[in-house]
Amino acid sequence: MRDLLLVAVLGIVAVGCGSPAKKGSEPVYPVSGVITRGGRPVAGADVTFYNAEKNRSAFGRTNDQGAYKLTTFSSNDGAVEGSHVVTILKLAVAAERAPVADLESEAYMPPSFGESTEPAAPKSELPERYAGQGTSGLTATIRTDGPNEINFDLE
Repeated sequence: MRDLLLVAVLGIVAVGCGSPAKKGSEPVYPVSGVITRGGRPVAGADVTFYNAEKNRSAFGRTNDQGAYKLTTFSSNDGAVEGSHVVTILKLAVAAERAPVADLESEAYMPPSFGESTEPAAPKSELPERYAGQGTSGLTATIRTDGPNEINFDLE
């Protein structure tokens, strides 16, 4: 009897502590579009759609033509239905610093006093307001009946 009770308790615990919800358990709908600035494609920009009601984000990156597709659970699956705040960020690639010569080399030059050896912080190639949910001013509505082709032309 005790063994039967133990098996029953373990069975309940196993069911209650099962794996998390299956990926994609919340329906998503394909979303794509093009990001331009002044009519020219913006390549390499990170695009985020955030749905506050469902606390769910979808992400994408633009290609050389400025085109993107969103991902929520699996590659290019889309975004959840509803209203989204959109942010777009493109960071400039930091210039590489010249290599420092070895201490034993005749070419070695010690850094000047107060000179920073830290790399410069990356800078946005787009107006910074587009990177913040509270400042971007960009919104989109994802519909179940699509098509969800959402383009943005930035200033």
